[in-house]
Amino acid sequence: MLVGRDRELSLLEDALLAANRGEGQLVVLGGEAGIGKTRLATQLQKRALKGGTIVLWGGCSEADLSLPYLSFVEAIGNYLRGVELDDLRARLGPARRDLGHLFPQLASEHPVDDSESAQAKLRLFEAVLGLLNVPADQHGLLLVIEDVHWADAGTRELIDYLARR
Repeated sequence: MLVGRDRELSLLEDALLAANRGEGQLVVLGGEAGIGKTRLATQLQKRALKGGTIVLWGGCSEADLSLPYLSFVEAIGNYLRGVELDDLRARLGPARRDLGHLFPQLASEHPVDDSESAQAKLRLFEAVLGLLNVPADQHGLLLVIEDVHWADAGTRELIDYLARR
């Protein structure tokens, strides 16, 4: 049970409903440590799941070792364990080549150059967007990324890109 957060939860549910109508939403929960951000997100997750929305959850690590896109690898990797990969590969088409170094289970026979050029990063970001659209189109999607203040530069750039798209 969540006490004293009815207004905040209602705002989050409104954003989720708008997203499920095709109006992409970005919500940032901010506040001091221990204030209840994770608990609030967990309540939203429960309500989303009751409505048939797919929930992907990943977190950034405070470890000194910066692992690029860790929260997305965690969230999407958990999703990939429960889907029919052949169907997903077919739906992603050529974009799966750009996803192969993050998600080996999606890799194609012709891997893309793993360089860090701006064009390679743009292709990766667009491929991640396409991948997220698969569950979003089918059932709606709630993507929770926790502890963004610990995110590496690549993860912050990907979040910014997804927010703009």
